[in-house]
Amino acid sequence: MRLFEGQVSYTGIKHFVLTAGIFKPSFGLESMQAQGDTVFIERSSISTITRNLAAGIARQAVQIEAHGKHYHIAIAGTAGTAGPDHDGNQRAMVFRLVGVPVSTHDLLVHVGFSGEWVFKAAQSPGQAPAVDFSDFPELNVGLTGKFLNTGKIPLKDAGAFGIEAAVAWKKLLLAGEAYEIEANKRIESGVQHLHFSGWYAQASYTLLGTPRKWKSRTAAFSSPTCQKNRTFLCDGAGVVEAAARFSEADLRSGAVNGGRQQAWSAALTWWPVDILRITLQYENGKIQEVNNTERFQAVLSMMQIKF
Repeated sequence: MRLFEGQVSYTGIKHFVLTAGIFKPSFGLESMQAQGDTVFIERSSISTITRNLAAGIARQAVQIEAHGKHYHIAIAGTAGTAGPDHDGNQRAMVFRLVGVPVSTHDLLVHVGFSGEWVFKAAQSPGQAPAVDFSDFPELNVGLTGKFLNTGKIPLKDAGAFGIEAAVAWKKLLLAGEAYEIEANKRIESGVQHLHFSGWYAQASYTLLGTPRKWKSRTAAFSSPTCQKNRTFLCDGAGVVEAAARFSEADLRSGAVNGGRQQAWSAALTWWPVDILRITLQYENGKIQEVNNTERFQAVLSMMQIKF
């Protein structure tokens, strides 16, 4: 067994929240969307890779945040992830700054900057501190191999920094993020600097229902909702959203070749009632390795109950 989330929060100071425990620190736009609110079945690879470095789910952390209608600021000190076989001796700092310079009835503009730095990488008994950067091809459906994978890298320290932006206009939401990963690898002669990167851009449109709303606590967007108090099949048809995304993650630097992945995705999601989500998604991508290029296509479906 492992504890997925357990935290204590203090909210006695207006606009501030102090949190300690095992939870998801504030980092990145797509990372901060709850699994039931994500536009696609899986987050983009670069979002998953960066958040897993020092943030993400089940993270041991302490955090102070401030948020309001037009801003979200958070800084956290983090350790490892909780549960058996997980190493808690990692030490890192994580921060996120988000502003909403425009917020009207029909238009909202979101801009932000996130960063994290691992001062001490996780260390297994008898081994040097090390981190691996890896992910499944945005369709984690029981695959055993991560095609994007640097393997364990002995690290002195490492970090990731990224920008995020979103524009919500009526029923259309445009969003994207770009990240740079800096890692200092230990070698016999000293330290080798490695540099990885990635980005994604996506668009979603609410065909039926009320479009996604911005939430200050997470500085992310909720799922679309019914225009009225939701009943079965919301006004006879339910809530429907269509979306498209392009993403890229490049884990090649120096002697490390973790591959370069590019993927196109399209999704159609239907909420017949507020707690039930049904998504059909198509993905087309390629992964460039040392002397090989793998191409893949996939059709995914998901039924999710959220309450």
